[in-house]
Amino acid sequence: MSESPVADEQPLATDGQARRANKGGRKPLSCLACRRHKLKCDRRVPCGTCTRFRREKFCRLNPAPPRPGRPRGSGDTAAQGDAASPEGAYTVDASVREPIACADASAGVGLALRNSQLAAAETSDVPSFFRALGLDANTTSVPVSSLAQLLAEIQRANQPSLLWNMMEGDANRRYWETQLRSALPSRSMCDLMVNYYLDHINWIFQITHVPSFRRQYDDFWDARDSREMDFMFTALLFTIISVSALFIPPVTAEIFGCPKESVRDLVHVWHKVSHQALRAGDYESKPCIVQLQTFSITQFYWYSTNKIDTLNSRLGQAVRTAQTLGLDKDLSPSQTLHDEMRHRIWWDLVDSDTFQSICLGRPPLIRLETPGVPLPLNCNDDDITDTFLRPRPDNEPTMMMLNIFRARFFKLMNNHICYGDPSGSDSYETICKLDEEVLNITRSYPWFFQLDQEGRPPPLPHPMGEIITWQNHIIRTCISTQRIRMYRPFISHRIGDSWAKCTEAAEDAMAVYRTLRRNKSSTSLQKFLPQAYQVFSVAVTVTALLLVEGSLPIPNVWQQIRNMADDLKILEDEGCVSPVASRGRQVLTRMLSLVDMGNNGAPVPEVTDDLVADIGFIFGGEEAAQTYLQRLASRNLRHSGRDASVPSTVSEQKATPTSMSSSAYSHSGFQNLAGHHGVVDASIVESAGYMVGPPQQQQHQPTNVYQMDLMMDDMVLQNMLNFDMTAMMADSRFE
Repeated sequence: MSESPVADEQPLATDGQARRANKGGRKPLSCLACRRHKLKCDRRVPCGTCTRFRREKFCRLNPAPPRPGRPRGSGDTAAQGDAASPEGAYTVDASVREPIACADASAGVGLALRNSQLAAAETSDVPSFFRALGLDANTTSVPVSSLAQLLAEIQRANQPSLLWNMMEGDANRRYWETQLRSALPSRSMCDLMVNYYLDHINWIFQITHVPSFRRQYDDFWDARDSREMDFMFTALLFTIISVSALFIPPVTAEIFGCPKESVRDLVHVWHKVSHQALRAGDYESKPCIVQLQTFSITQFYWYSTNKIDTLNSRLGQAVRTAQTLGLDKDLSPSQTLHDEMRHRIWWDLVDSDTFQSICLGRPPLIRLETPGVPLPLNCNDDDITDTFLRPRPDNEPTMMMLNIFRARFFKLMNNHICYGDPSGSDSYETICKLDEEVLNITRSYPWFFQLDQEGRPPPLPHPMGEIITWQNHIIRTCISTQRIRMYRPFISHRIGDSWAKCTEAAEDAMAVYRTLRRNKSSTSLQKFLPQAYQVFSVAVTVTALLLVEGSLPIPNVWQQIRNMADDLKILEDEGCVSPVASRGRQVLTRMLSLVDMGNNGAPVPEVTDDLVADIGFIFGGEEAAQTYLQRLASRNLRHSGRDASVPSTVSEQKATPTSMSSSAYSHSGFQNLAGHHGVVDASIVESAGYMVGPPQQQQHQPTNVYQMDLMMDDMVLQNMLNFDMTAMMADSRFE
């Protein structure tokens, strides 16, 4: 990577301005680039230093002055020939990717305009013009300081159409193709990231048909230099490797050529590049199915980085795209792969929209109608081809069963929110009726989603069994936390069976997780990492009940929640970019300390606004969280009015052991794997087509380097494409 420019250097100047500025002073002996970077210059055109740092074009624009009495040598001739050749005019070399952050863009405008007047459009210096506009690399906004100068120069040129046409057609496409390709890692690195996603993350939404995706993926690499880039597929690929980089063990990435300290930073780079690929493909005016797949997968990034506002903004755009494509009008059962993928994508949008509606207390963007779009089929991806579908019986485990039950649940909730009686939608009787319909869904679970008498899911052979168990956890936590939300307004006065329903749902929400924690496989750990938001939301929901109500009739509930909080620390230990995990663990620890204070008879401090803001999204809005937690005041009154000599009633005694050595719910499970987080997942490496030996055990050193503000401004993003990742991540070879 080239060195960054000196921050306090003077703005770029034309030759005339430079001569006037140096009149009476010391004559420069180096090219402008070497002067700015304070490097030695051999005064050639381009000079050796600029050639080394791939700034040849910038050096040719601002060369070193010729030696007195000595004409410019062959370097000039080469430079002139380079500028006159069509290939040189359209080739975007690495100098374009060199961000000149502190340079005034107006200087480059004059050069671009002068070139445009001397040559036709096909020989115009497109990269220089993009840089002059402030569009170098990924930046898409014109710097305010240069806008007036830019417009004035364009008016003086009397050829504005020629200049703007540089940003259209083949020139624009080639520019972005070059930029996007430069951001790709090596093929082996990309294989690793894709395989990690398909093995450990894809099963959550199952929005990608794996066999057809792999065919497109192979075609992408095999023909990437011989035909035009498919910007939409490129966006999908970049968001997949971005999400994988969120969670993949850094030591595994290091084997394939990526420095382990860099893989988490590349998360944000690849995420931004994915959106840039969508823009290069003009996704707003040319909607397609692939951009909806890209949205669905990018949700992992937004949830992990706690960018819920961004998620909702993009969700609205995705819903409009789906309606433009007519996904809401597909009323016929699937007959082909194309039909089935449209149905999967539509119901994934319904799930996301209805879930956000519940969490934010807003009306859904999608109002489901009857008859509606058919639910996805109970098929594995291998059961679907371009022309053939083979649905399986409902009692046969498949990867799609989670999505089918999730769609049934959110279809019911969508109907209740959109079409329920507004006058009685919040009454206890209405909630009981809705809950009965919810329970009818849970009662129809197939045998592999049922629990035995000890609350354990049935054992199944791996790898399908591991995935099915995690899917069982997801559907139960999704439904159970919503049931608690429904009954929470009624438990203060213990109306009807509201308290019993809440405790029943709380137990069901944590049941499968206990089993998963006992699974010590590294593959199960990798499937845990993308579940940080799910684990956090369950833990907060149950902890709030314990805090306000004083106790829960669930054995070792305090310790179970403590274990969830400790498990979230694994993401920090792994260096995962997940503020929801790091911040969530702090929130849970704080709430558990408040629980301890109440159990020990001390008055619980009033809940602060920052805590309400942290858990408001889980409660269905900050107002709902504030209303429920205000009941702590009445609990404090009960404590202060109690005679200290009289023992507490059974219901108010400390019913949740705080011993950290509880035999039933100790730190077995995922926490035991924290010391082994550096171990390479051999299945991932083998699936990428490489055989490697086990690496040396990596000693972990906790770090807070990733607990940072994840907002990246345009100036930082200018560094995004400042180096060739393909060169950095050279293909590794293993015997």
